Amino acid sequence: MKILIYGLHFKPDLIGIGKYTGEMTDWLFDHGHDIRVITAPHYYPEWKLKQRFLWHKKEHNPYLTWRCPIYVPSQPKGITRLLHLLSFALSSIPIVIKNISWKPDFIVSIEPPFFTTPFAIFFSKITKAKSILHVQDLEIDAAYSLNILKKGFLYKIVKNIERFILNRFNTISTISPMMKKQIVQKGIHKDKIYVLPNWADTENIYPTIDNKYLRNRLSIKPKQKIILYSGNIGEKQNLPNLINVAEKIQADNCNYIFLIIGDGAFKKRLVEDVKKRNIFNIVLLPLQPSRDLGALLTMADIHLVMQDKNISDYVLPSKLTNILSAGGVSIISAKQGTQLSQLVKKHEIGYLVEPDSESELYAAIIYLLVNKSQHNAISTNARKYAEKYLSKEKILSDFENNVLINGVINK
Repeated sequence: MKILIYGLHFKPDLIGIGKYTGEMTDWLFDHGHDIRVITAPHYYPEWKLKQRFLWHKKEHNPYLTWRCPIYVPSQPKGITRLLHLLSFALSSIPIVIKNISWKPDFIVSIEPPFFTTPFAIFFSKITKAKSILHVQDLEIDAAYSLNILKKGFLYKIVKNIERFILNRFNTISTISPMMKKQIVQKGIHKDKIYVLPNWADTENIYPTIDNKYLRNRLSIKPKQKIILYSGNIGEKQNLPNLINVAEKIQADNCNYIFLIIGDGAFKKRLVEDVKKRNIFNIVLLPLQPSRDLGALLTMADIHLVMQDKNISDYVLPSKLTNILSAGGVSIISAKQGTQLSQLVKKHEIGYLVEPDSESELYAAIIYLLVNKSQHNAISTNARKYAEKYLSKEKILSDFENNVLINGVINK
């Protein structure tokens, strides 16, 4: 089949939406599909362009990929974030038009950004391609919940436009049952929505990976316990609480080290705060090479999966999948009743804390580092869950068979 992938984020992103879109695209190509991609230059999570050009076409590596120019703000907030998303939507229009003559069987539009969805619908109508919207993040809901956008007279108009556009897609896929429920509440029939969860690399990430070389390279002492946060350093992660907890633990135990690995719009502020307060048990590093991911995940004694309290129903943390595959023990901030908290409780694959509670986060870290039986139980359950539910091969094979080949949506 001929498939056009249309989305802002793509490989070589090491985390988030770009990572999963790139892996899905590679998998589809490896399984015999003819692929083209319309995307942006790499800039995430550093929020800094690595290459500056107008439009760039790369052929046969291994498939044709168009990179469209975008505006990347150094501090994405409110209007600058909207302009960033809009810039890709507008710059991609000529490339969308250019590919009309190719006449693919499917166009797969990745949200965010939502701004590109009208062009994906237009393309599908002109070419008679079937349209799929894959929702990684309910960005409109998240933007209002985080007060990036203010609710006012435009709110109902925006929601009505969103409902109108969503109903024009042949299929909508999303990453969790709770996000499916949220989309149904927007007025979309449940039979149009397919749950396509983010996956783990269960074959290459497993609990017994040798990580001594990485610990030595990062100059971490053998007896030091590692509390790891790895990923985007942005406003959704509520990291100021983590800094406060690290400062408190610093006074209590010098053998506990907080390893914060990643980049993002708020990293500069975080570095300045740590330096100003002389918090020496925090080590801040850039994202590590993908070849070291397994060693990094198995090296950590505790993983931190942190979210803002207002978006627990909108965003399922993509980082959690490979943590589970590594048998990682996670402290997960999620409100009671959310899909994430229900999943963690049902399968006992992590330790839940309230998103804004520094005291709960502090107590959970101390408890899990001391209580070996509980630590081992969570680790075992995590790996079992990954093996059963998060296999990339099974998830993408089901998507190919159910959606692309047979058109069976309801799942």
